[in-house]
Amino acid sequence: MDNHRMEVSVAAAQFCPLPANTLEQTIMPPHPHSGKWMVTAPAESDLRRGNYSLADIISIDDLQNLQDSFAKANRVASTIINLDGSPITSFSNYSAVCALVRQTEKGNANCARSGRILGELSLQGQQPACHFCHSIGFMDAAAPIVIDGVHLANWLIGQNCIGTVDAERVAAYAEEIGANKRQLLAAFDSMEKISEKEFRDKLDFLWLMANQISNQAYQHLRYQTMLVSLEQSKEELTVYKDKLEELVNQRTAELEKAIEKIQQISITDALTGCFNRGGINSNLPREIKRARRYNNPLSILLFDLDHFKKINDTYGHQSGDTVLQQVVATIQPLVRDGVDWLARYGGEEFLLVMPLTSRAEGRFVAERLRQAIADISLACVEEQVSITASFGITGIDSWEGIDTISHETLLQSADNYLYRAKKGGRNQVVSGPLVINSQD
Repeated sequence: MDNHRMEVSVAAAQFCPLPANTLEQTIMPPHPHSGKWMVTAPAESDLRRGNYSLADIISIDDLQNLQDSFAKANRVASTIINLDGSPITSFSNYSAVCALVRQTEKGNANCARSGRILGELSLQGQQPACHFCHSIGFMDAAAPIVIDGVHLANWLIGQNCIGTVDAERVAAYAEEIGANKRQLLAAFDSMEKISEKEFRDKLDFLWLMANQISNQAYQHLRYQTMLVSLEQSKEELTVYKDKLEELVNQRTAELEKAIEKIQQISITDALTGCFNRGGINSNLPREIKRARRYNNPLSILLFDLDHFKKINDTYGHQSGDTVLQQVVATIQPLVRDGVDWLARYGGEEFLLVMPLTSRAEGRFVAERLRQAIADISLACVEEQVSITASFGITGIDSWEGIDTISHETLLQSADNYLYRAKKGGRNQVVSGPLVINSQD
């Protein structure tokens, strides 16, 4: 077989050509059992046409071993090449005659011309082509490997056949191309020879084998492509899942923050920024339970700004709002941050809850707050306005004998002492023990 096949620019090896007018006569008939020569495979929608090579569907090492065994067992030269003529496999069972021919300029050109014609036949017909090479007259053949309409490669075989080339032809051709006649004849004498029928039978066998191999390899490629696609989909799903979880966590955090803000707004007095009545109802029961669980003292005080209605009536509600804001701003620094908490009980009335504080200590705090409020002086409509507040205090120093108590009872008790402070002349502090209703 002529090794110059590696150098062609079409789709086959460089086998020796026949004249152009004999091309139609060189195409081998289809195998009687296959009905066609094309090595095809089922269409696969996920394999884009032409987006793979022979090396993608079968190991080249395995292909080389198979080719070597085929060439040796069938006494033919063989190789597999790409469409551009570059070798995919190395030559198997190579002929010494072809090597000597190819060493001459003219013999090399004849081999190239022959190979181009055989390659064109194989490519255009997409079926095996067989002819006697013009270079010296050996029988050569190319079987195309076509999968899903894509011509991937050509499997080439060649050999001298009995009756096609004799010693006289070899000697004449040696003189024609300027080769060493003695060496060429010696190589020819040692060359194995087979009949044309046997050669064609071997080509039939090559076709069947290539068809099975290509189909099996193509199925393997399909499975590999599916596995890759599944892995990619799995990775994409994992990334999507992670991003979705991240987005859900982000949205959940934003929602929780929004809910927390709404809840905070719902229990916060918009004017003064301290707790409102909702905040009292939410937090005071918890303070009572905590104090009872650990047997800690708890005191509360209610205070009311004296004659506050007069400020609203005289200077307007905006001035009244300013007074309320100033009172809260004055008191907040005087209580324990994170322990005591202030709430607007309603109108001009405020509640201060003091955990871990006895009633006596609560009275001391109330006196200090009363004085701080009395020291406030505000400009209302170009007049300086002073204010005072009345305080009612109650609490629990010890929980002994007290099973349960409602926050309403605690508030009612403080409100009673506040009422006494108002009745007693205002701007004063009245404290007393918790008065428990029969319902508690």
